[in-house]
Amino acid sequence: MDSDYDARAEYHEVHMPAAWDRLRDVVRETFGDVGPDGVVVDIGAGSGLGSAMLAEVSEAEIIALEPDNTMRSMLVARLDTAGVLERVTVLAQSLSEGLGGLPDRVDGVVAAHMLGHLTEVERTAFLEWIATSLAPGRSALLTVGTEVPPEGTEPAVQERKVGRFVYRVTSHSPVPGRIEGVFEVLDEQQQVVRSLSEASSWDAVTAADIRAAFADHPVEVSEPQVGVVLVTRPAVS
Repeated sequence: MDSDYDARAEYHEVHMPAAWDRLRDVVRETFGDVGPDGVVVDIGAGSGLGSAMLAEVSEAEIIALEPDNTMRSMLVARLDTAGVLERVTVLAQSLSEGLGGLPDRVDGVVAAHMLGHLTEVERTAFLEWIATSLAPGRSALLTVGTEVPPEGTEPAVQERKVGRFVYRVTSHSPVPGRIEGVFEVLDEQQQVVRSLSEASSWDAVTAADIRAAFADHPVEVSEPQVGVVLVTRPAVS
């Protein structure tokens, strides 16, 4: 799993609120009824935007797994500011290490904007864990297919004003399995003040991939909106 966000954490933080805002309604609908006795796991929790949203819309205990030191520090700070640290357990392990330490039964899973970082082996193990660990009637929320531009297309550009500066991220996937990013800070004259170029691994996971992965498991797979897949274990009749 590619989890080295140290250099680009600043740029990541600036642009992620919009990505999470589009998930707010489905997060509320999916996990809003989980009470204080329930557990929801946030995998690849990043800087804590998703964990904070879960704490806002539900009363669940939250377990947040985030291996990157910089992102995890931001996560703890955000949850402390939100006043919810007492019900969020933060794990620093990688996904393969962390799965074994999670409860045998959970009342929800969030894996947003991170599936593409997993190797095929990691992703298979993770999805199998979801299939066996979800409580009846509960769901996992996965995001797919919208995090990076398709291979060979024009680069995607995001910009956000921060005081006198503009933070710009230009992302491009020249070949399958690889994403290249240019991270820039521009001044009022559109001159580059700071810049960073990085490449990382990224497999474009689609809703069809998720459906195929659960073909042999007793779960329901649905797509409530573009880029979001819900995996639900049927309730006990």
